[in-house]
Amino acid sequence: MELQAFEEIFKENHAHCLAFATHYTGDAHEGEEIVQQVFLKLWEKRDTIVITGQVRAYLFSAIRNTAISQWRKKSVRSEKETFFSTTQDTATPVHSEVRELEALYQQALLSLPERCREVFVLSRQQNLKYAEIAETMNISVKTVENQMGKALKILHEELKEYLPLLTGFLL
Repeated sequence: MELQAFEEIFKENHAHCLAFATHYTGDAHEGEEIVQQVFLKLWEKRDTIVITGQVRAYLFSAIRNTAISQWRKKSVRSEKETFFSTTQDTATPVHSEVRELEALYQQALLSLPERCREVFVLSRQQNLKYAEIAETMNISVKTVENQMGKALKILHEELKEYLPLLTGFLL
């Protein structure tokens, strides 16, 4: 791809891509970052990328995939930070027990398969409906239901001795 062709693609699609990314992420700054990443990757891989179909559809798909990838990284990073911050704090015995329980929950959450954990976090911590999760992750509602069932089963097994304390609290 020549520089002139890239510039033409950029000029024709940047505004649409920015609007899509901002709507998709809910944040203008994050949307701009994602659009920049997508166009940078397009330029860097210009000699190997083969776009079949409409360029804008390709760009929107790349934006969506980049946004999901960034969300996953943030989610895992946040879970790890929460886990380590709760295990390093010192507190009174009651607070210590709560922190220990929270640490066990976070550890059990991290033990879930990646997709399973994503679905669970989106449902229980981000309060998204199954249809919203399906749209965000580009999977069917039935897959969301199956992944939630799997997550709950695994968490139930991992935390079964603590369930009387957790009922209605986290799960």
